[in-house]
Amino acid sequence: MLNKTVLMAGTIMMSVAMTAPAYADGQTNPDQTGTMATDDAMKSDAKKMGNKAAEKYDEAKEYTYEQKNEFLAWVEKKSDQLGEKYDEMSAQVNEDSEDAVDELSNAWDGASENLSEAFEDAQDASADTWENVKASTLEAINNAEKALSDDHATE
Repeated sequence: MLNKTVLMAGTIMMSVAMTAPAYADGQTNPDQTGTMATDDAMKSDAKKMGNKAAEKYDEAKEYTYEQKNEFLAWVEKKSDQLGEKYDEMSAQVNEDSEDAVDELSNAWDGASENLSEAFEDAQDASADTWENVKASTLEAINNAEKALSDDHATE
């Protein structure tokens, strides 16, 4: 019997395989559909999205203790976005496999619990503990994103 992770990876790859042609049709002329040009465009878009995310994390690292409330608002917004992503992924995977749903749910439950704890710690942080708490919070967000990423499915 296949491992849950392998099943989830297959489910995600099938989802990508099903949506890639639709993406390709909307962005290129019909002669390029399924070609290297389409693949390069998709990789370029993914890289741009990754760069944007990295820039936002770099900005978040710069929050000072005096900007604690702004940081907490950023964390809360990011947490809400991750919750929405989980809901979308859960609905997608639900159509494919109960095992995949369980795998995703378990990964998300652990990650979101850690994120909640980190958020609480950030709320209670003092000027002396700020840098460590902020780093822990950013790590918790990163782990939650990994729990919902394609990379998690292959770990």
